[in-house]
Parts: sequence; C-alpha cells; structure tokens
Amino acid sequence: MISSISSFLLVALTIQSHFTTAVGTNDQVNADIDYGTFQNPSAHVRPRFRYWPNDASVNLTQVQDDVKEAGRVGAGGVELLGYYFYGNVQLFPGNYDRLQSDWSVYGFGSPAWKELQDTVLSTAQDEGLVVDLALGANQGAGVPAPYDSDGLLWDLTSFEVAVPVGERFNDILPGWGTGALVSASTALVLNTSTTSDGGTNTKLSEKSLADITHLVDGKGRVNLKFLSTPHGVEYRVFAYYQVHKHYAEVQAQDSVVIDVPQSPIETYEQNGSWVVDHFSALGAQTVIDFWEGHLLDDSTKKLIKQVGNYVWEDSQEFYFFENTFWTPKMSATFLKNRGYSVNKYVPLLINTLTTSKTASLYVLDNADGGESYVLGLSPDCKLRPLLVYGQVINFDQLTELNRLYLQTLSNWANRALGVQFSSQVGYNLPMDMMANIPYVNGPETETLAFFGSIDGYRQFAGAANLAGKRIISSESGAEFGRVYTQTIADILWNFKRSVAGSINQFIIHGLPYSGDYGNTTWPGFTSFDYTFSDMHGRHQPGWDFYSDFIGWTSRTQWFAQTGVPKMDVAFYIKSVDYRSYSNKYNSSDLVKAGYSYEYLSPDNFALPEAYVLKGIFAPKRQAFKALVVGPDQAMTGLGVAKLFQYALGGLPIVFYGGFPSKFEGIKSLALVLSRATLASLKLFPNVHITRSGQGLADVLASINVAPRTGVSSNGTWYTYWREDSLADYIYVYNDAAEDIPYGPGISMGHITFESTGIPYTYDAWTGDITPIVAYEQTKSHTTVYLELAPDQTTIIAFRRSGSRPFSVRKLPASTLGSASFSSSVSIFSAAGDDTQVTLSNGTDVKLPAVPSRPFVLSNWSLTVESWTSPSDPYDLGPVATRTNLSTITNIDELVPWHSISASLTNVSGRGYYTTHFQWPPSNTPTADAKSSIHGAFIDLGPIYHTVRVTINGHVLPPLDINWAHGDITKYLAKGSNAVEVVVSTPLGNSLRVIWDSIKTAGKTAGSQVLEPPAVHDYGLVAPVKIVPFREHKLA
Repeated sequence: MISSISSFLLVALTIQSHFTTAVGTNDQVNADIDYGTFQNPSAHVRPRFRYWPNDASVNLTQVQDDVKEAGRVGAGGVELLGYYFYGNVQLFPGNYDRLQSDWSVYGFGSPAWKELQDTVLSTAQDEGLVVDLALGANQGAGVPAPYDSDGLLWDLTSFEVAVPVGERFNDILPGWGTGALVSASTALVLNTSTTSDGGTNTKLSEKSLADITHLVDGKGRVNLKFLSTPHGVEYRVFAYYQVHKHYAEVQAQDSVVIDVPQSPIETYEQNGSWVVDHFSALGAQTVIDFWEGHLLDDSTKKLIKQVGNYVWEDSQEFYFFENTFWTPKMSATFLKNRGYSVNKYVPLLINTLTTSKTASLYVLDNADGGESYVLGLSPDCKLRPLLVYGQVINFDQLTELNRLYLQTLSNWANRALGVQFSSQVGYNLPMDMMANIPYVNGPETETLAFFGSIDGYRQFAGAANLAGKRIISSESGAEFGRVYTQTIADILWNFKRSVAGSINQFIIHGLPYSGDYGNTTWPGFTSFDYTFSDMHGRHQPGWDFYSDFIGWTSRTQWFAQTGVPKMDVAFYIKSVDYRSYSNKYNSSDLVKAGYSYEYLSPDNFALPEAYVLKGIFAPKRQAFKALVVGPDQAMTGLGVAKLFQYALGGLPIVFYGGFPSKFEGIKSLALVLSRATLASLKLFPNVHITRSGQGLADVLASINVAPRTGVSSNGTWYTYWREDSLADYIYVYNDAAEDIPYGPGISMGHITFESTGIPYTYDAWTGDITPIVAYEQTKSHTTVYLELAPDQTTIIAFRRSGSRPFSVRKLPASTLGSASFSSSVSIFSAAGDDTQVTLSNGTDVKLPAVPSRPFVLSNWSLTVESWTSPSDPYDLGPVATRTNLSTITNIDELVPWHSISASLTNVSGRGYYTTHFQWPPSNTPTADAKSSIHGAFIDLGPIYHTVRVTINGHVLPPLDINWAHGDITKYLAKGSNAVEVVVSTPLGNSLRVIWDSIKTAGKTAGSQVLEPPAVHDYGLVAPVKIVPFREHKLA
C-alpha cells in the first residue's frame, strides 16, 4: 500500500560510497583496480544501464535524476547512448519517427549534446558512478562528417555488359565515371539458373576469369576480342567502382518527417551522422577527429579520466543497404597477404552481403562454387616464407582491415582519454569474430543476437579469455516482443546463462530518459517502436525493488571478474562468417559430465599465452587439458604448425569424428608440408582420432582427461571456474529452461571439485559467505552435495588458507540449513523420521525426529496498488497514478490476480499480501515437542518479478526469486505472527486497455505492435509455507 511502502524502500536502496576512481587502461585479469568486496562490489564491477536520451533537447535536471536513479537501485553507472530514433533510418517505408525538436540545434555532437554528456559525467562523479560513452548516436558506428569524406563507409557499385561468344568489345567500360575504378574483368558464362527462392545464380568458368584492369585507358575504353568456345553462353565484361555509400547512422532532419520547425542545415555538423569506414584506420580517425574537435575540451577530458570506463560501439549492423564491404586499401592488402590480385574474383563478392533470397549471385564451376574466394581463404594463396613455414597469420581481408579500425580506436581511448575501448566485435559480418576479439579492451556480446546460447557465448569468450581480458561484456535483456512484459526472472535467465558461458559484465537494456518529451505519453519514451524490452526506470512498479536483483548481478560479476577463468577443453574452429549462429558442439555429454569448454580460432594461436607447458595449453590463462578438432574444420598454415607444437608439448589432442581434410589459404609446397605435418600427428601417443558418433566425454575420460568439476545430478548443471591466489571459485547453474522460473522441479546431485581448499558458499543475493558444513574430501578432490531449483545458481569457493570448521560428510534430506563452527556444527532439520549423519571422522550420529510438519499459510488479504496513467498522460513527472484497490480478504489459494477477480485482469502495480500464523505451530503434538522446535523458514516458491517479505515488521534479506525461502527464526514471536509480502509487476497488463493511445513522439503503440500484450500471471502464485525446524548441535 502507498502508506506502508516507505519501510520497503529503505531496504531497497543499495548503499554505495560516493567516490570512485578511474578504471584506467589495464584490460587484463587481476588488474589493480577497486573491485570492492563480494558483499559490496565497487561501481566498476557492478552492472550498468544503457541510458537513452533521445536527443539533446531533454531536460538536464531530469538527466541528472535519471543517472542518480540508476545508482540508487545499485547499478555502477550508465552507458550514455543518444538514441535519436535509432537513426530514423527508413527500413520500413512510411514509418519515420517524427522529430520533436530541432536537430540542427540538438543533434549528436552539437554544443547541446556536449552539455548533456558533461552533465552525465559530472553527475556520475558526484554519485560515485562510472560512465561508458558511445562513439556516436544510434549504435555508435558513425559521426557527423563532410558528405564525401574518405573516412566514411565505402561500397562497390557494379556494371556489366554481355558480349556474344567470339565477338569483340571495343568500347567505354559500363558505368565509367561512377567512381574510382577498382577492377575490370571478364568471364565466360556457362549457364544461369533460378533458385527455389527466386534468386539467380550465374555460373562462370573459373579458367575464363581474366583481369583486364590494366588494359583500360584513361578514358575508360578497352579493346577486347573473345575466343569462340562450344561450351559457353556468352561473355561478360564487368566493371566495379569504389563509391561512398552515404550510409546514414542518423538521418539528417531534411530527410525525415518533422513535428517542429528545423533550422537550416548550414554545416556538416547539422547534417546527421554517417557510418564510417570500419575497414581502415582512416575510418577510426574520422571518429577521433570529430570527438577531439567537438566533444572534448580540457574539462571534459578530466571528467572522462575520473569517471570514464569505456568508449563504446554497438554491433556492426550497417549491411542492410550495402552491396559489398570495401575500402580503398582492400586490393593492395589482398595482394600483399595473398600474393595475387583480387581483381578477377570481384564478381563473386557482389551481393554476398544481402539477406534477400532473390539476389543475383555469380558462382564458379569449381568444387565449392567459388566460396573459398568469397570467404577470403583462397586455395591459390601463397604463404610468404618465414623462419618456420607455418608461422604465418593468414587473415581474411575484412577481418584484418577491421582490426586496424579497432586498434586505432583502442589506442586513442587508452592514450588520449585514459579509458578503454569496448566493441561488439565481429558478429553480424563476414569476418573471423574470434580473430579480432583480442584487439579491443572490452569485447562485448549480446543476449539478443546470441539467443541465450551458452555454446554461442563460449564461442565469443574463448579468444577474450586467452587474451587475458578482465571483462567480457554483454548487452543484456533485449527481447523481441517483450516490452513492458519482461520479468526479472526473464532477465536473470539471460544473465545466468551468460555467466555459464564466461560472460562477466552486463549492460542492462535499457534505461530511457524518463522526463517529458514531445508527443509522448505515460509510461514514457519507449524505444524501438514498442518492440524490444525493456523500459526500465522509475515508471516501472518494480523499480524500487530492483536493488535485489542488481545486488545479485553485482556480486555474481564480482566473482566472475575475480582471478583467472579455467576451462577443461578447447575446440578448434575456423569461421569467417558470423552473420548467424549455431551451436558448434550439440551433444550434452560434456556438460552432463561436468566438462567446461570454449572455442578458439587458429588465429588466436598467435597470442602470447597460447603455448603448452607440461601438457597444459595456455597454463596462465584457461589451462586447457585437451584440444578438440572436428573433421569439418579448415586447417590453416598457422593452425597446423601450432597443433604440431602443442602435440610435442604433450597436450592431448582429439580429432573428433575423423581427421580433417580441408586446408585453407595454403598452396603448393606449403600445402604439401602442412598435410605432412598434420599426418605426422597420428604418430603421437597424445593425439587421438575417434570415429563418428563416439561420445566425446567418454573419449576424454578414456585418455585420463578429467573435468575440474565432475557432475552427477538429475538435472543439467553448468559450471564456471575462476581462481586467484586466495581461492578457487566455482559458479554452478541449473539449466531448466522450460517455464522459467518453474521448470521441471528441484534438481539434486553432487559435484566433485578438483580442489582441496576450505569450502564456502557465496550467496549472491545477500552477500553472505558461509562455510559449507557437509562435504567429502580426498587428497586431490572435494565432493559437495547440492540441491538447486530450476534456473538457480550458487557460488562455491575453496579458500587456500584459514581454519577449517567442523564438518560432516553428507546432510540428511530433511536439512533446511546448517551452520559450522571451529569445533561444532548445527543442522536445521525439517519434519521427518529419525535419521543419522556421518561426521568427517567417520562417526555416525543419530538425529531424532522432528515432530512439527510444514504448514501452508492461508486467509490472506490482498491490497493491489494499481499503477495507471496520470490524468494528463503527457505529464511524465509522476511515476504513475497509484490507487489502492479494494482489499480482497479470505484468500486461501494463491493464484494469479486475474484468477482472483476478473477486475484485476488489466491491472499492474504492486500487491500487498498480509496474513498471520501461530507460533509455535498448532500442529506440534506435545509441549515437549514444541520445545524441540527451534525455528522456521518461510518458503514462497518461485517468484516471477520482485518480492519483499516482512515478519512482524522485520524485513527479510533479499530472497532468491527462483526459490524464495529464508530463515525467519530471529523474527518469530510467541503467539500471533504477522506476515507481509509485497510483490510488483511489469506494466503490460495495465497497458492493454490503453495500447492504442499511448505514444512515443506521436506514434501509438497500437500502430507499431497491432496486438496489445497478452494477459500475464501477476502476484503470488505458489503456496507460501512455514517450515519448522529442529537444531541439532554436533561436536
């Protein structure tokens, strides 16, 4: 209820020191920064919100308040990204966002934007927070620049003309004058076919390909005579010109629809933003020059050095209108690295970026249709000889040129600003993602593009961990179709899977500017046309309780950023196309057995820590115990040479499912040597070749490669191991994806850890660190028994020093909790028969039965605080109109609100549940039995969104929403005990009835998403139980 919420708000707030120091430029594990403690991680370690002011016209006082709000609920800071209607690029005809301010005055990079940026930085300084700065608006891929700047994105435009077989072409090249000529070539067309999707494939004779660029005179004329042949249809003369793509990152205001007058565009700074060339240092320098000239003065640089964390760029998604990624130095770089010209192969590259199934493509009549040339890994490539023939890094061209761009920005961020550079590297584009990940300070992935795939995250993380990166970040929480309906359980599902895949920092998507904006109604500015989740902030009923889940996230990130990650198995994978994702290892046998694994490109073998010592690969990094190579993997010169070195060092190498036969980028003598080197690996006793279909976990076990965490459970448990000089830390995640947070039920089992330190549990919800009471230990391993709810996690640590508390080998099934001391242990047992426990010295101790059984609370009263639009829906100052609905009493079965009363179907807000119970419980049979009951737990089961519980006015610590139970013993009173449970909801149900009238910049939600959100289950939906226990003290 409104009147009683203040006590809950006090608990909801996370106390942070209003002082922070810059993170600096050291991007390596164990960097000397302020991590804080597990109980209270520093701002550097905590998650941040992506903060969206739509443009620089917004109220700066409200901007300050938004940043403060992020810190108030426990975030470490914000990532400042000017949204600018996501660039207002016309992907969907007729759907432009209407400008609500004068973008000639309030555009990205304007003095007004700089003032907004400086306001965010100074507020963060005052509040002890950190800030990431997007390099540009929308996705940070471009900045304002002169229209024909050579630092902007390039494309190839193509022209061709057909010439009959045996005829002559003596004319100006088609398209002459369009731009600088890149290549002219000819080829014989063998046939043309139509695909099932309506596309066209034109097959060319590989032998007929000819480069005629050198024959073109200064006026574009070329004179050619084509031979007669009985096998061809016609010849084609191709001409390709390098042109500026003029790919808008933010549309200029004269290209879109406006609701307010716009000042004349008089300078390039007022003419929108343009995607820069991402395949050259000049493209990066274009960004740098704009920042240095418009956004950085001495005071701003000082602020950035004090509270700045990253300069950042989003994933590279500028391919919708692009034919072929190009850059002026592409041809020269190709010739330098390959030893031959790309000119005659350019026809194969055209339209390969398109997502259209009706595109026209050229293919060859060779075995792979010319695919090897498209991928940039030509079988005609010549290796440049070095001291060792295989010591060549054979990069595909886009990957290498994109690296120059990334490195230039990294160097600038480090040297000029004293911060680091973060980027979503490589995916969405035809490049070797893994090859370039090491070349940014903070590589970032995302939950949306990776679809929550743990295997996908491991593909991204392997190279970063091998490079020693302290942070592997994720843009987290975006889900299609979940705006205003996403729950905290949904968000944490993404987070938990990400950590299992080696991700250790989350940027929460997102926090929109919460103040008034033109033609925008409550609940506020909504990005992405109401399609992608979510709009976090003060207009959400759960906002005041976010500190619970952000506290969990902060402590989990503290663990995941501590020390060095360790893995069992590395998979070799070579791919130069990450425009889509798939699991590379699809069997569950490795996970079921407890093995952890990551993926590496052979390009990563050039990293300094990619060596073998005493049979361990990357001993100072992941310390892989084995390397696995699939039969379909492409061998490179460097890859083969390194495999030979690793085998010599004693590393177990498994060629899983057969021996690879595909070689990329190697020709003639080098190819012969590579084949011979690869074949010689069969002679090593530590190299193993398996048959297809053989279980990899069984193979590894048979060659004595054991997991660090041997798992035996009735569920699917993922483990993630990190270690430092003080302890080994292991995260355990119970993957139960169905019906989150309910899933298939409690999972039980045990894990045998390759550690013998003193075991502790680190509770990321509360910050409590407690000794583990029950475990079995040998000279080399420790076995711990666990019980995990669906989607639940735990963190276990093995400390290397300290006193070892009293322990037992295994706890009875009825155990609710335990406490360990130097010479004794307490076990809290729920109802059950006599049982026994075995102490660590082997002694069996009988535990008497507990007479009082759990009981379900009933006779609930519910008051719903409904959150609806203010009377003036355009006034976004209030969080909402908050109305206490009539209290519903005598609720015995907890069901969703819409099942309690039809009047609650379209209601969102907060629910206040109250009831009472008697203590000691009335079902305890005798006075003696009552005296044997020492305390109780409350068990609410799973919670969808947020929950707060008070017993007799005492607020419980945060509860794990996947299994919300806690010890209430110290709050119990003899006689009647009051229980109050407060839950919150997303806004989806309440927005259903106003879906067609809520607006962002004049667009209604119903015009963008035709159907309103479905009705979701809100409130408590599982029985709430009180579970009495008896404390057994053993010594």
